[in-house]
Amino acid sequence: MASTTGNTGLVFSVYMPYNSTSEIVNAVSEVCAERKELLQSEHAGDCNGHAANNGVHSEISVADLDRHMYSTGCPDPDIVIRTSGETRLSNFLLWQTTFSHLQNPDPLWPEFSFRHLVWAILQYQRAYPYLEQNRKLAKKQL
Repeated sequence: MASTTGNTGLVFSVYMPYNSTSEIVNAVSEVCAERKELLQSEHAGDCNGHAANNGVHSEISVADLDRHMYSTGCPDPDIVIRTSGETRLSNFLLWQTTFSHLQNPDPLWPEFSFRHLVWAILQYQRAYPYLEQNRKLAKKQL
């Protein structure tokens, strides 16, 4: 990841055997373990067992979970292409696709062609203003 940090071009990601529920559960577990470790190290020198809570927050934030997702360091997808015409995510990138354009072409993956990709990009360009407006509104709410 460090070698591509400065890249600003296109990112093409293909996710194979993947389960979004497992990813979210793993992220929550890692954040909880991280908090537990911070709290334990903070209380190590406290003879009375009192919690000082110096800067350790008990609430888990969206940013905390983002840091522990499998795709940390990768941008959220702009377009998700689900071949075979299926119109569901099927437990796929549930966290990352909140503001993504979902495209559901009929052909199966082996038959997916350049023409289908161009069509997906054109559909994304039409939806872009709406998606961008929702992204901005969500950022204001955080």
